[in-house]
Parts: sequence; C-alpha cells; structure tokens
Amino acid sequence: MPVPFAAIDGATIAALNAGDEKALEKIFRTHYDALLERANERLKDEPSAAPRLVTATVRELWEERAGFHTTAEIEAFFNEELRHRARAARARMASVHRFEKTEKVETLAPRAAPGVDALWSEIMTALHQPVVDPAEAAKQRRADAAHDAASHIAQVSAPRSRRTPILMASLGAIVVVGGVWWANRASKAEAVSRLLAEAEAEAVVTRPGQSGSLSLPDGSAVRLAAESRLVVVSRFGKDYRVATATGSASITVAPDNALPLEIRIGDVSVRASAGEFAVRNFADDSLRFVQARAAGVRVLAAGGDRSLDSGETVAITRAGVVREATPAEAAQHFAWLDGRMVLRDVTIALAAQRLWRWYGIEVTVADSSARDRLISISVPLGSSKAAIEAISGAGGVTFGYEDNKMVFRNTPPPAATRRKAR
Repeated sequence: MPVPFAAIDGATIAALNAGDEKALEKIFRTHYDALLERANERLKDEPSAAPRLVTATVRELWEERAGFHTTAEIEAFFNEELRHRARAARARMASVHRFEKTEKVETLAPRAAPGVDALWSEIMTALHQPVVDPAEAAKQRRADAAHDAASHIAQVSAPRSRRTPILMASLGAIVVVGGVWWANRASKAEAVSRLLAEAEAEAVVTRPGQSGSLSLPDGSAVRLAAESRLVVVSRFGKDYRVATATGSASITVAPDNALPLEIRIGDVSVRASAGEFAVRNFADDSLRFVQARAAGVRVLAAGGDRSLDSGETVAITRAGVVREATPAEAAQHFAWLDGRMVLRDVTIALAAQRLWRWYGIEVTVADSSARDRLISISVPLGSSKAAIEAISGAGGVTFGYEDNKMVFRNTPPPAATRRKAR
C-alpha cells in the first residue's frame, strides 16, 4: 500500500516560508518514507539513487520556500521535481552503465543506503556552504572569446547520442483565471506583472541537456537553451505581447503587429517590433545579456534605456546598469545558438557544472587541487564525449568512474617521472 503524504500544518508551512530550518527538517523527516517510495517508482531500475534524489528535492523546496501555502502545493512540487530529476538521474546512470560496458569496469557491490540522519546532515551541509564572494564570482564568469583546446587523450566514453526534444507548442490556449477583472484597475506594467506571475503553471521548461523550439500565438518563434523557462501572458498578441524568460532564449519576432514584442529578464525589458534578438538570464550569473541580431531592439533597465544595432550585445548588472559587452562575452554566452559550448578562463569545477547544463551528465571533480584550475574550451553541443575530452586535455585531469559516479581526477605523472621524484 502506498505511503500517504501526510498533511502539513499551517504553522509549519508559515515557518518554512520564514526560513526556519527546523520546519524544513520536520517536513523532511515526516515525509521521507513517502518521498523515497515515489523516488524509487520514478527511478525504476536505479534504486540506489533514490535517497539523494529525495535530498535534492528537499534542498530545492528550501530554495523555493516562500511560494508555498498549502500541503497540496508542497506535494505537487515534490511530485514534479521527483519526476524531472529522476529522468535526469536515469540518464546519468545510463551513461555510467555505458562506461562500465565499454571500459569493462568491474561493478562494485552496492553500499548500504544512508539513513535519514545522515541525509539530513548532508542537506544541512549543503544549505550552509560558504557564500561565494560576488566580485570573485563575477571575475570568474567574465568570459572571453572561444578557442579550441588541444585534446589528445584516449577515448574514455562512448559517444552520447544527444537527442534534443523539440517542444513545438502553441501557447494561445493559456488562460489566466481572474486575470481580466482587475486589469482595468492597474497600470499596464502592473497588469502584465500579475499576468506573468499567474501564468507560471503554464510555463514551457527545458531541462538539463535539452533545448527546445516553440511558436507563439502571434507567429513569433522562440528557441530555448537548456535549463530555461518561458512564461507567456494570456491573450498574447492581442491585449499583451509579453513573456518572461529565465535561462537563455532567442526570439524571432513576427512583424506587422501594433504591439512590440516584450521579453522580460528579471526587471529588465527587451522590446522589438521585428527581427531577432537573444537574452540570457541564468540565476547563477552576476550579469544578464541581450544580443540584437537585427536593428530595432530596445533594452529598458533601471540604469537607463538603450537601443541596439544589429550585432550589438549589452551586459546588464543586477542593479540595472547597462554596458557594452565585450566580443568575448558575446561569443561565449550565445555560443549555444550556433550549437557549441564555449568556456574561457573558467574553473574545472564550473566546467563540470556546465556539463550538467548542456549535456545532462554529472561529473564530479574528485581532487580538490584541480577544482580551481582555469581552462578554456570550445566544443559542439552534440557530443558529450568531445566535451569530456576537451576538459580533460585542457585541465590536466583524467575522466574515470568511481563508486557509480563519473569523476575527473588529476592526471598522474608518467612512471619515469614518479621514479625520478623519489
């Protein structure tokens, strides 16, 4: 008999909203058995990944804690997160099994599943990780032009067939309940903000390793990068012609409409009546970017408005200050539109994270001494093997397999060098 999802009292939910870690712990411990059962159902033949699939969803609940008001909302959130994360976990494990098969690796006996106390300790450790200095993070993320890295290591993984689901969608049927009666009582900007908030349940989302294409009701075409989201207001193209984007997207605007098309990236608006432009607004980036691929694109930010010419790219700080992007920034941040992952002067740790975003594979940097080593690579998005080899070659690390996980380790010196060192 399935384990029921117990009701969560209002006081616990309110405490969670307020950032009380004890409330999170109570939810985790009370619902662990139910969540573990659901994780196992979704993982199918990969039960060993279930406990940490649960902890990952609990950490995500903490990140989104302010938005929940009922037990039903929290249960629905867990169900959705488990479904999507399980799909990604199965893909990662399939890569591991391919590695086992091609490299003839002897599979180790499975370890005992961690207990609830151990898992909660892991959650707390993750929640209390040191905050990265914003200046250092910004410096690290500042990308330069791409160049190909020499890569001459032995083949370590089978080529991955990167199937890119194409999300052909028509969003004309999105309906926002109650979104009309108050529109006449608020300013247009307030009305649009409210409509976008109400429409989040209808968002089009891409997952790690997945890109998508969709058509808007007005005939405009959108390309979504991996780990991105697009939310469109109801009656798009009639009363309003507005959407909000997180992650990265490219929009080809259908012309001959009395309303300009507007894409919001946070508190920044990008408007155009025709042509093509691209936006980037990942939560872990310190800057947002807009690239005009045709004339007539206008950026409206707290720090001022800016009209862009074709080929021009701007960077916008979180405070709304707009500046010209460097050619290197433009080349790196919008390389996905040309089917490439470009990284320049980034750490191996960050490069490994980007493998998850763009290829849907998780590789851990096992040696701490290698994590902060800087590398620069440019590789096709269609080949995870090429990406792994490029990181290995540029970073002096070797790709391998340990304890059911893919890892990068420092490449050991040649035997002759080791004997000499003695």
